[in-house]
Amino acid sequence: MHTESNTMKAVIKPTPHPQKDWEKGLILTEVPIPQITDPREVKIEILASAICGTDVGIYNSKQSLKDEMLSNTTPYVIIGHEFAGKIVDAGDIARKHLAGLLIVKSYEDKTLSDFIGKRNTDELAGDPDLIKFLNENFVVSAEMHITCGKCYQCRIGQKHVCQNTKIKGIHEDGAFTKYVKVPAENIVLFRNGELPVEIIAFMDAIGNAVHTAQSVNLMGQTVAILGCGVQGLMATAIAKMSGASKIFVTDASKPGTSATHEKIVEKRFSIAKKFGADFCFDVAIPEEREKFIKTVKAETNGTGVDIVFEMSGNYKAYQDAFEVIRMGGTISLLGLPEGDVNIDFSKNVIFKGITIHGIIGRKVFETWEIMRSILKSGLAEKILEAGFITHQLPLEKFEEGFNAIKNGDGLKVILKP
Repeated sequence: MHTESNTMKAVIKPTPHPQKDWEKGLILTEVPIPQITDPREVKIEILASAICGTDVGIYNSKQSLKDEMLSNTTPYVIIGHEFAGKIVDAGDIARKHLAGLLIVKSYEDKTLSDFIGKRNTDELAGDPDLIKFLNENFVVSAEMHITCGKCYQCRIGQKHVCQNTKIKGIHEDGAFTKYVKVPAENIVLFRNGELPVEIIAFMDAIGNAVHTAQSVNLMGQTVAILGCGVQGLMATAIAKMSGASKIFVTDASKPGTSATHEKIVEKRFSIAKKFGADFCFDVAIPEEREKFIKTVKAETNGTGVDIVFEMSGNYKAYQDAFEVIRMGGTISLLGLPEGDVNIDFSKNVIFKGITIHGIIGRKVFETWEIMRSILKSGLAEKILEAGFITHQLPLEKFEEGFNAIKNGDGLKVILKP
């Protein structure tokens, strides 16, 4: 007689200890399948998840992430915060929230409208077929920054900078597994076929680039995008679709490593140009960096660019940002540098009249709805056609995916349980 297993495979990271080395790597193991214990929670079956730069940092036991995860009270955490899935269970309060989301969406969907009829939220929440209907008709993702809803920032509509944020996949169990639990209010619904599952699986990452783009008006502006990884490439595509007039992209090769000049040109710069970059430069090569600065000056009549998006977190990129930004321009910072960065504020910020934005996460849920619109208007097809998703692997082969990113062969890597 076959019995249903009460465990699932998951990729975990042991919680660090303040006085001990945090061993590099991740562990594939069996963990208990989560059950709904909070009436506000939704249980989701994962269809696909995606490896993020933060996951790579956890894999490599990066100090800043060790510091962040020291407060975790469990012996390990399931990592991963980018995913697409199907709802399989929900608590009583969660059912009411989901019913409300469906009612709001019913005006644009006859199948949904027919299912709801004239029922109100409570009546719909009590329908025993509600979860089945959701499972059959919708793919979901979620905002994995879990906010408190009570602090000053949450109460004035700035949940993305909540004082008490907990991040799934860092502080609480995440998505590199079969099932994940998320508060219902963090759920984002997508009608079947609205967007490809593989795209929904990393909308969290696309959202960082969209939020960066949201910080400025891109129409008709010249833009330098520093860092040509996942975030830089997404920012390039969004800047182009948002009406940027000229886009300059940089990245930095590392001789003797996987990130060689040839590999960057072949993989990253070729996709950047498909996404709308006008010029690409490998600024690790002195002649290329000089060419980058000269080209920006030549293409902007000596003025400099209107906007810089710093997506790399590299110290030298900050120097480049201040070198090419025009007086009165705007610099938006998403990349995470380690430690301190020396900046001459008088020379580079105050006397130049620069505006600087620090970007964290996604605006909830403004960024998600902008993403939905941009992706449906052609960006999703561009991402797929450009070969941006380089690997789709079973969860058990997660090491292969992390190695692909490490050796420069992987951009977006999808894992499927």
